[in-house]
Amino acid sequence: MKMLYFKHRNTRSAFSLVELLVVIAIIGVLIALLLPAVQSAREAARRSSCQNNLRQIGVALLNFESAHKRLPIGARYTAGWGTCWWYDLLPDLEESVIYQKLNLQSPNAGLPSVGSTNGQASNGVNIAAMRCPSSQIPTFSPVTLPFPYQICLPSYVGIAGSTNEGGLSEPRVSTCCSPAMDGQISAGGTLVPNQAIRICQVNDGTSNTLSVAEESDFATDKSGNEQNVDGGYPLGWLSGTNAVGTPPNYVSATGPMMTPPPSSWNITTIRYQPNSMYGQKGVAGNPRGPNNPLTSPHPGGVYGLMLDGSVHFIKETIDPLTLRRLATRDDGGQTSF
Repeated sequence: MKMLYFKHRNTRSAFSLVELLVVIAIIGVLIALLLPAVQSAREAARRSSCQNNLRQIGVALLNFESAHKRLPIGARYTAGWGTCWWYDLLPDLEESVIYQKLNLQSPNAGLPSVGSTNGQASNGVNIAAMRCPSSQIPTFSPVTLPFPYQICLPSYVGIAGSTNEGGLSEPRVSTCCSPAMDGQISAGGTLVPNQAIRICQVNDGTSNTLSVAEESDFATDKSGNEQNVDGGYPLGWLSGTNAVGTPPNYVSATGPMMTPPPSSWNITTIRYQPNSMYGQKGVAGNPRGPNNPLTSPHPGGVYGLMLDGSVHFIKETIDPLTLRRLATRDDGGQTSF
């Protein structure tokens, strides 16, 4: 019998090198197209979280005011270095555990020095509502040596008011701060040194008055160097002031020889537009300047909390006078967003 033989076609088992390179190139193009969209989505989520933090802070402020018929003291002196407004909001920020550990009456209650009760209590505590998730500023600042406490640096700062310049007459200012700087610290806002403001004093209305805003990014100097100007740097979220009195009577607690007085932590007096350059008058990283600008990694501006609890995006191109009016509780203007 005659045998029949059939030829089989050769089948390819792999791509050629050229085809493989084309596939890789296509995948690379797709990734390049998708990556900005992914990054944009992530930043949008971070921005939303930042806004929610400020809303939570706004609710805490209003709850405190409802319970005490006043707003928190922006930065206080109590037997030395006192605490700031963050301390009063802890229970309404769901941080009652650490609140109960802190002792407001202890000497230097707001200075996390070695061996201090409050330094130990706040060591390593990360309070989520204080941090903007877009911020590249380290979460903790090492305070005191040789074994430093790690104290959380807040992304948000209280608004003490405006400087007395640029078309706004503000008599409630003191020259500030040590060492000698051409800066001003104000008591025309809502979170001021050594005084609690009541809602009835906010004549411009709560929806027209800026109370808290972002200092969540580095400021850049003329050489492109980054400087940390956030409200708590370098002492952290707990610190208030070791000066007494309220502007225009804000003076050093150690006596008149120390002129100008030291700054107040975790509050700022508005002088410049958001994201302004580091190195201007009244601006410093360490020691803190009284007029450190609002900063944010969000493109184009910063988020700010009005006293009515609403959160708005403040463009970095905002007119400086408009921003100073928003920072003042009773200038008579009705500037709003």
